[in-house]
Amino acid sequence: MNVKSRKLKANGDGVETEVPIHDLIEVGVFSGRKDQEKPIHVEKQWITKNDQTIEFIIDQKPTRAGIDPYNKLIDRNPDDNMVDVNRM
Repeated sequence: MNVKSRKLKANGDGVETEVPIHDLIEVGVFSGRKDQEKPIHVEKQWITKNDQTIEFIIDQKPTRAGIDPYNKLIDRNPDDNMVDVNRM
């Protein structure tokens, strides 16, 4: 799975500045439709780049995948954390 991420810090006035990311964040693959997903495999991975590829070997076909799938992190747009899996 290709993951795009970025980390922002806000000052006291709410002005955001991008800072390097080096965080342990959950990523995973799921089966089922949106809002009815069941985890196939979820684990914490070190996210250290804005664009990163993560691979899992699983024994089921996933339908959705994403980063921070349970929205544990502060995020202004949590709806883009999970996407449908494109099958080839």
